[in-house]
Amino acid sequence: MASVSENMAYLAGLLDGEGCVTYKKYWDRKRKDRPRKYFCWRIQMEIVMTHKPTIQWCADTFGGKVYEKPRKEHKMQYRWRRSFRDALEIAKAIIPYSVTKKEKLQQVIDHYGDKA
Repeated sequence: MASVSENMAYLAGLLDGEGCVTYKKYWDRKRKDRPRKYFCWRIQMEIVMTHKPTIQWCADTFGGKVYEKPRKEHKMQYRWRRSFRDALEIAKAIIPYSVTKKEKLQQVIDHYGDKA
């Protein structure tokens, strides 16, 4: 059984190599009570790969669920995604171990600031 810090380091490595951290502001108009466009934030982290046990480990260890994405002539793709405050909690835990996604993880943490 791996320690908590080993799990965090492993997840940071997976996210650095196979994942994506999204932190962006965009215009939207989905709400019916707001006919005009308004700013929204997309804050999420996602890991996508064809090895289901690895993605299942992410879901079992850090919450969330596994999504399947069938592709016509390729292997089945599996995704694990955490958004907003769930992403914040994970970002705070794995940032010491991250290398390539460290800047984006810090943006997520800074976005919430003292609100978390």
